[in-house]
Amino acid sequence: MLEVWLILTVLVVGLLQFLDTGLYTYIAYNLRVDGLYLGVVSAIWSVVYVLSNSYFSRLADRGRNKVLLLIASVVLILIYVLFSNISLLNGLLLYSLHAIAVATVNLSLSVTILEMYDYTSWNNINTFSRVASNLVRGSVFLLIALYFLNLQLILILTTVLTYLSLMLLPGVGLNIERTLFKINRNLSYVGRYLKASTALLYIHKPKDALEYFEKVWSGSNDLKPWRVLTSAVLYTMFGDMVLVVLPLLLKGYVELNSLWLSWGMAFLLTSLIVLPIISKLTSGSMYGGSRLTGLLIFLRGLTLALILLTHVNDWLTLTLYLLLVVVFSSIADSLMYNKFVEVSAGYGVSRYYIAREVGSVTGSLAGGLVFMFMPWVLPALTIVLAIASVVVIAL
Repeated sequence: MLEVWLILTVLVVGLLQFLDTGLYTYIAYNLRVDGLYLGVVSAIWSVVYVLSNSYFSRLADRGRNKVLLLIASVVLILIYVLFSNISLLNGLLLYSLHAIAVATVNLSLSVTILEMYDYTSWNNINTFSRVASNLVRGSVFLLIALYFLNLQLILILTTVLTYLSLMLLPGVGLNIERTLFKINRNLSYVGRYLKASTALLYIHKPKDALEYFEKVWSGSNDLKPWRVLTSAVLYTMFGDMVLVVLPLLLKGYVELNSLWLSWGMAFLLTSLIVLPIISKLTSGSMYGGSRLTGLLIFLRGLTLALILLTHVNDWLTLTLYLLLVVVFSSIADSLMYNKFVEVSAGYGVSRYYIAREVGSVTGSLAGGLVFMFMPWVLPALTIVLAIASVVVIAL
């Protein structure tokens, strides 16, 4: 059952996701910047996000979800003040503060979901959160592209809703659900060891013993957390290499409102397409999910490379490309996050976010530099990193 606090907090997440792209593209279009500046801005965002996750994860693991939202509320007020007097320096500062708001809200929502819902519902709730936030993000992009809203109003609305979420959010204390999940997972491991050990009954028939052992053990197909995290690093790296310079690529051909309109259509359509797909995919086996995740990662990389190779000069073509990127990203993101939660028993979720931002820092700086000096290398490098990410998680 979806509760008011969950809906409100997911709404805040969606608004923050919009502000991520919205503030970044606003800076790229309205301030005199180059690829290096955008790469540095994006990289600093990621560094601040990593440090925030590392520091505030202790509050999350202790169940201090309300404190995390309080911090986000204060940070959003500071962002509004800086945006009111936008400049190169203020743009850098407000975008960095946005990283703190995203980190604290994500941690607060994650730990609350993990403790307030039965572990059998984690995948479904996380999927709802991701799809609903995309719906919010897409709707806001459309409203702002059609001049019904502006960035200042969005900042005010986000601050107010964050405070309301703080008021309604249930407090969490003991890590009961995550502990129960860990016990259940460990018991299942013991069960598999016991079943696999029965292969010794066929020791006089080595071929039969091997077949039985593989039949029992392959049902688990253990995926280690480090593999998910490494794949997430590479996945985020090649994505940010392209996305960090995308506004500069489009600036001479597509107006800012057209770009926002394309993002809005992409996120809205994705929210309608992805929910039933992810619900079916996350019910499958871990191994099958890994291979499917790998396929989606490769398709995302291929689409981003095509954007670089194609001169997009109209919003309809741009919308199609962005739709494919967002669909592949949404499903792959959800599968990877759910997989990490499963193999880590819900502990240390900040490690997943940190891994992504390590990739983002590297990708942002590399994208900005390569775009300035060797732009023709970007498509090939994107494909190579996508393949590497696939190999780590799926093979």
